[in-house]
Formats: sequence, structure tokens, C-alpha cells
Amino acid sequence: MELTLRFLNFLKGEAFCWSCPYLLRAFSSFAFIPATLFSGCGIGLDSFGTSNSSSKSAAEATGTIFKKDEQGDSKEGKQSQSSPTGVQEVVELDHSLSGKLLIEESERFRSVLQIDVKSYRSSNITRVESMGKSAAATEYTTIGRLEFPTSLDLLFFKTFTPSLTALGQRSYFGQYEIDSSDSTDEALRNLDYEFRSITLGGEGRSNSDWEINLSLEYDELLDFRSHDKLYHAIVSSASFGRDYSVFGGGILGFGIAAEYALTKIHQQYEVPGVFDDAGDNLRTALNLSLTQPLDSGGRFYLTPSASIMRTAYTKPTSTGRIDYLMHVELAAVYRIMPWLYLRSFTNYQDKTANEKAKALLFNYAEYNNWDAGLGLGVSLSF
Repeated sequence: MELTLRFLNFLKGEAFCWSCPYLLRAFSSFAFIPATLFSGCGIGLDSFGTSNSSSKSAAEATGTIFKKDEQGDSKEGKQSQSSPTGVQEVVELDHSLSGKLLIEESERFRSVLQIDVKSYRSSNITRVESMGKSAAATEYTTIGRLEFPTSLDLLFFKTFTPSLTALGQRSYFGQYEIDSSDSTDEALRNLDYEFRSITLGGEGRSNSDWEINLSLEYDELLDFRSHDKLYHAIVSSASFGRDYSVFGGGILGFGIAAEYALTKIHQQYEVPGVFDDAGDNLRTALNLSLTQPLDSGGRFYLTPSASIMRTAYTKPTSTGRIDYLMHVELAAVYRIMPWLYLRSFTNYQDKTANEKAKALLFNYAEYNNWDAGLGLGVSLSF
């Protein structure tokens, strides 16, 4: 799910597997029970902020950030991709925040349930080149992950762990003000969305300690008020990365990722520039992250990260269109309880495009935006 955030600034896929939507609906019914309990402020995790490039992927749409806990030290995982609205960040843990170490349990299944609520303010909620409108957003995300027994010495992998991940997310915009200049215009309801994703993937580690992730993902974006499907995609991705110990207990992560999305748009998104994928595309990204504990107990740590992503479109009407998205973030995480964490963050996105993209999207081809907010999450491991 590395570049799965591809929706929160991304969209993709042709429905090749007719059973996927039904699986997603079943998961969604479970996933959004907690979201319903919190409704009123809005739903989602990182909406407009995830890498907003003209395409959004599950990674984007969910704006996903993966974190890993190792022997008391937290490790910020790769940032999937940005999403069209907000930086949806999904925190994925190798072990439960309860502090229980993930002993090399190669003989058993393991499951992780994570529920995340995020509220943030965006300076350019509609992703326009100039005179952007600021507004607040709230996202609710639920993730269920099943990890299969680890295989040892498989092909060129020292270890390889297959996994199945289901994600459901809703986002609401402009329902309240954080700053007096924030908009609560009724038209912002057009930005509200529901995103669903199911991913079959595997995480392997080579003998040289490089981490290799492979995945096949089905995404869909819906208007949850009318129950209309806006978009679906099938995304295949691969990423390579390595971690280095720095500053005592800190972990510096470096990663390269690539993904190809087969997409189908059923209905155009009402707001130009947001979820603006217009066809199949190839996305490549370079990611750098740091997880630095600030206390001896590993309860409080900083997680700065930066990424640059290039999206090239391959469908006839968009052939030749290329977008670049730069994303920089600074976040702080505090473990209130072993299973409960609080996260504060601020991030900046800058999107640029070539002439073909400008001809297609006009004032929505390029933009810059600041997001800042707070998130509260629960992570349980079984």
C-alpha cells in the first residue's frame, strides 16, 4: 500500500474483478460504524492534502503514511501518495501500539485494526492556481489488515510476508470554521467523498536489508449521498527502500516507488482540479522520511518526511500530460496509551504541470497548499 494513497490525489482502475466492489461494500459497512459515531464534524483522515496530483490513488486518496514500531522505536514508513484533498495519512504498524514487540512470528497469522480521526485546515481546498479558498475538513478512516505467516528464504527474499488490507474512508469539508477566513459554503459539500480500497500485497526483505513491497489494489471513489460511483481503478505497484540508524535512536528511511493505474471514470467529480485523473497513468516517486524519538520511552517522536512524485498519463485524451507533486510534512506523534495515539501535523504541497496538462486543466493544473491539523487514532493488534 505504499503508493496506495494514490486516491486522495488520485483515481484509477478498470473493474476487472467484479467481486471486489461487493467485498468493499461489506467491509465499508463495518468500517464506517465508528465513523457514524463521530459524524457531525465530518469524516475522513487526510482529505485534500494527500499528494494532490491530477490523479489520486488509494494511497493518495487516503494519503497514507505507514509507520513501523520496532523494539520501542517508532519507524515512520513510507508515505503512500498524496490525496486530492488533504494528506490522508494512514498509520500502519508492524506491531500494536501496546508496545508488544512483533517477535518473528513466522508461523502464525496476525491482524491489525486501526481507526483514525483527523481534523485539519487547508489553505487551498479547491486546489486552484490562485485565489484559493481556505476551509476545514474532517476525515474518518478505518483499516483492517491481515498478515499471513512469513516465508523464510523465498526466492531472493530473506523474509516475505503476504498481507490483505481493506480500507474505508469518508471526508467532509467546510462544516465548521477554524479561522475567521475559512469558508463554510454549501458548495463545499461537493468535495465530500467516500473512498474504499482492498489490497493484496507482500513485504519482503532481501539479504542486503533492502525492503521490497509488491501490491495489487482495487480502489473506488463514491458520492455517498447519491450512492453513485465516481471512479474505480486497479493499481499495481512496487517499491524499494532501506532504513538507516541515525542520531542515536532515529531511523532514516529512503524509498523509490512506481505504480501503474488502469482507471475508469463513471462520473466526473464536480470540483475541477480535485480527483482530476483523466486516464490510465504511470506514477513514480522518491520518498525520504525520518522517525526521531524524543524521549527514552519511545512515547513521543517527530516524523518529518518529503517526497516528489511524477505522474505520466497514457490514455488517448491525456497522452503527453505530466504532473509533478512535491510534498513536505512535519508531524509529531504522542502515545497517550499503549494503543491510543495523538498526532499533530503540518504539510505543504506544490503541484506543477507541463503544457499539455495546462491546456486540459487550465487554472487547476498547478497549485500550492498548506494543511495543518490534529489526529487521534487507535491501533489494535491480534
